Amino acid sequence: ARVLSVKEYSLLDFAQLLKGLIFAYCIVLIIQQFCVLFGLPIFNVSNYTPLEPYKLNSLMSEPSHSARIIPILMYFYILVKERINEEMYVLKERFTEDRKVWLAFLWSVLTMGSATAFIFLLIIVFKVFPSFKKANTLLVIVVGILAVSVAVNENHNFDRAFRFAKAVTTLDEQQVIKADGSGAHRIVQSFRGAKFVSLKNRNDWMGYGVDADQKLVPNFQIGLAGNGGIFTMWINYGFLVCALWWVFTISMVYDKDTPFISLFIWFLAVLIMGGINNQIIWLVLIISYCYKSIIRYNS
Repeated sequence: ARVLSVKEYSLLDFAQLLKGLIFAYCIVLIIQQFCVLFGLPIFNVSNYTPLEPYKLNSLMSEPSHSARIIPILMYFYILVKERINEEMYVLKERFTEDRKVWLAFLWSVLTMGSATAFIFLLIIVFKVFPSFKKANTLLVIVVGILAVSVAVNENHNFDRAFRFAKAVTTLDEQQVIKADGSGAHRIVQSFRGAKFVSLKNRNDWMGYGVDADQKLVPNFQIGLAGNGGIFTMWINYGFLVCALWWVFTISMVYDKDTPFISLFIWFLAVLIMGGINNQIIWLVLIISYCYKSIIRYNS
């Protein structure tokens, strides 16, 4: 924050930073894929299972984390390019200029083996095709994604993401768990956290204490500590602190030019992560703050 306020840091500089991060995720992922393909020790590996050999983490601690961050980086890259060029980002006009960034982005989200990547890919679809009036163009993109997905990973992850999203709409714990056991962790715990919280007593307002949710809200996975999902801070620190945190994070992430997408990102990358001590949350907050600060200082 101090550096941004005293140093001349341009939108072009920020665009280069975002581009570099997208390239970095892609390069590390390709190195990991090369290691798997040739049976070598996997570079920078974390949370890996041989049962899904090409589900790789790239630069984050697990594949689903990278699957969240890469599309968000691409979203902010598009926003910055719009500011630099002072016009809406039209894919067919800008693809040649940004083809390396797009190839790095698409390779990462389509081959990293995480179903979460397909959910976060919607951020870019919503941004590049905001009106959905060009149905033919959108259809081509969707068919293209499906085709690449089938070729790369037999469509397993896309199918899993679709089934999981469909199950979440039922609000049924067992349906969500059946659709995707790993993805169900935060969703099911949020369901349970919602049933626990209220505004009836002092503890609801002031909190039950640090990590109280681990004992008060049982985990659906036997043997693991419980948690309150998106209501973790409410249970531990009370509604007042939780409400302040939600207001603060929304103010950081919300963008008046893309209200729906920014709230979509806040919900999936900040709210649903539950607590406060999470690298995904703070990366999103930092990038959002940098973007707004650079716009303010360069306006």
